[in-house]
Amino acid sequence: MPRIVDHDQRRAELTAAVWSLIREQGLAGVTIRNLSQRSGWSSGAIRHYLPNREAILGFAAGQIGERAWERVQSVPASDDPFQDFLNRLEVTLPLDEAGRVWLEVWLAFVGAAVSDQDFADAQGVLYRDLNAIFVEAFEQFARHGWLPAHTPQAAATELHALLDGLSVHLLLHQINPAQARTTLEAALSRMLIRPEPSA
Repeated sequence: MPRIVDHDQRRAELTAAVWSLIREQGLAGVTIRNLSQRSGWSSGAIRHYLPNREAILGFAAGQIGERAWERVQSVPASDDPFQDFLNRLEVTLPLDEAGRVWLEVWLAFVGAAVSDQDFADAQGVLYRDLNAIFVEAFEQFARHGWLPAHTPQAAATELHALLDGLSVHLLLHQINPAQARTTLEAALSRMLIRPEPSA
């Protein structure tokens, strides 16, 4: 009887191996040979999923957005929309080891995107996807009277820039998680004003 292959598990294993290489050696360290040694897979097995280095790097970049979305979706909801949004934003920051892993990989691709249009395009997709989530959230807040001084798009742009900056500062150990949380909450509190209850 043929062996059943769990493709989701295979992708997860490849993601972990490629990201580990990127975190230790940068993008230059990602080769099929190195990936074979790191993952324990044969070169042929890797090529079955990812035929060349460009495919490996494209796969690794694409997994960043998926990981970000999974983390945001994993946050439980409550009856406080401000705290729910803040909690979801916090999981996009490198405040724990899991967050550091994918954001260190993100930073490696951001650096490469300066001189490589393919990487720039991949990071642009991630930016647009996250920005669309922020715009949608602020549109919902605006409909309920929470966003008096910004348009949803302006608020999303300001917030996104803050999150990127906080992420870099955390990765470079220039601020600590408590400082990042305080800064994020203060900024969000200036954007979102809880409406007065109607009489």
